[in-house]
Amino acid sequence: MEITKKENFEIGIRKKRKRNQDSKNIFSIYKSEKTLKDYMFYLNKFLNFVYEGNGEFHKDEIIQLMGDVEKGDIEDYVYHLIEERELKNTSVNKIISSLKSLYNEMEKHGYENPFKFIPLLKVSRHNFENVLKISFTEIKTILQKHDVFDDKSYRNKVIVYTLFYTGMRSQELLNLKYSDIIKREGEYVIKLEKTKSGREQYKALHPKCVEKIFFYKSYIKKLYALSSSQLEGRHVFPSDFSKDIPLSYSSLYSIIQNMGKLIEKDISPHNIRHAVATELSLQGADIMEIRDFLGHADTKVTEVYINAKNLLEKRAIEKLPSLD
Repeated sequence: MEITKKENFEIGIRKKRKRNQDSKNIFSIYKSEKTLKDYMFYLNKFLNFVYEGNGEFHKDEIIQLMGDVEKGDIEDYVYHLIEERELKNTSVNKIISSLKSLYNEMEKHGYENPFKFIPLLKVSRHNFENVLKISFTEIKTILQKHDVFDDKSYRNKVIVYTLFYTGMRSQELLNLKYSDIIKREGEYVIKLEKTKSGREQYKALHPKCVEKIFFYKSYIKKLYALSSSQLEGRHVFPSDFSKDIPLSYSSLYSIIQNMGKLIEKDISPHNIRHAVATELSLQGADIMEIRDFLGHADTKVTEVYINAKNLLEKRAIEKLPSLD
């Protein structure tokens, strides 16, 4: 199959390694065929992500492809599993552990091990801890504390506004272009082409979000001397404004983590999606409205926000003073 490595990071000079070792010999430690088959399933998914493939890799090329993986590839993949596939930490840890095991065997045969210092994710005993990690009020505080001093700091602030007012997934935000913002019957909508379901979707834009994006757009136009037509096909939130290079998963994650430090919280882009859904529930939106807003295919996924609302209401009861 044709291999094209993702271009979100620079490739440094590597030590020379043996390339002719058979993967079957390297992984002969696994006596259970089922265990090895499961591990290879996770490995194939991982390599397809890194090299933008879509199929099975030949056993003779697996070792070389594994050897060319870098830590940045792994970080992007973990963010992909969490943010885009929305896997639970326990599921992500199962994948990481499987890949760690395979790379540990590689290391014994003289290969570098980029998984060596990749930690497992924390697993919470409370189902709602991640859903309720950040609140509407805390997001407001972040925006108030965040200083805008250049194009990137301005971009980062508008990213938070957009994530909250749209409930977008990370990949949807990273792919967003100005041409995807469409005016229909006096109101603006966003066209989402690369959604989790694979279907093209349209999402209504809150007037406040429209205002923030358009002010930001005017700023970029003036700063880089660009016309509206020149901006039309460009990404709204690029990593490089002059070259229109889109942000990577890891860059977006780092931006939100740094914003979270303003309130001393470790947060991700998906925590903001949780926050807006929970706030909608608190404000009286029903499960179908929240499902449609988030783009869920099934209301079972949306139920967590209704349950989160109930939990918050119980916490409010605990704040009532005693009558005794």
